[in-house]
Amino acid sequence: MKTLPIQTALVTGGGSGMGRTIALESCRLGITVFVADLDTAAAEKTVRTTDGMPGQAKAVEVDVSQSDSVTALFGELQKKAERLDLLVHTAAILGQTASIEDIDDQEWRRMRAVNLDGAFFCCREAVRWMKEHQTGRIILFSSVAALTPTPGALPYSATKGGVNMLGRTLAQEVAKYNIRVNIIAPGYVRTPMLNGLPEGFADYILKKTPLKRFGDTKEIAGLVVFLSSPEADFFTGQIFSPNGGLVI
Repeated sequence: MKTLPIQTALVTGGGSGMGRTIALESCRLGITVFVADLDTAAAEKTVRTTDGMPGQAKAVEVDVSQSDSVTALFGELQKKAERLDLLVHTAAILGQTASIEDIDDQEWRRMRAVNLDGAFFCCREAVRWMKEHQTGRIILFSSVAALTPTPGALPYSATKGGVNMLGRTLAQEVAKYNIRVNIIAPGYVRTPMLNGLPEGFADYILKKTPLKRFGDTKEIAGLVVFLSSPEADFFTGQIFSPNGGLVI
């Protein structure tokens, strides 16, 4: 069974980084995009950048770590759109770089709440809505840190590893509704999050990366476009990791 053409998309974390580029590229393709972010000013900046594009963009506020905030967001969207064709969940935080003995309970719970709970809450609401139309696509963002041990980033790696398994399991669960779920686990891409890495770490990563460069957000957006297209109808439950050869 083929999916319907993508008309409406929700991009969480759309105020910056990969989420912003994905939202802009979707708008260029004529899609109506809801740009969701905790930082509404950032989401509105993304929306302003879409002026003159074929699609429409609308800024919406959400705290993905809070179930009631996500539920309220989807309730708002259902008043504005007939259906949701695509969820792209990029919202996440990197957190502090520290050894396990220096990570307190609050930091661990914050990372889990944003990175893993947020993915779960958004997927739950998306599936409830997409089931009504028996079609849809969900693209979750994890990280290359979920594919290889990254000392000093244990909470981030662990929560992103959870996103991988959440997506793979969900893909099997919702295939009967013609909903496809895939995961993108990017390597190191030039985004504001990259600026938060410890001094010297970027040079270390470049030395280990066969292509000797960081990724560009447009390259990641291109993969999202493919996974949203009819040519990707046979893909579900897969983890794609554009990482310059860092992990092969």
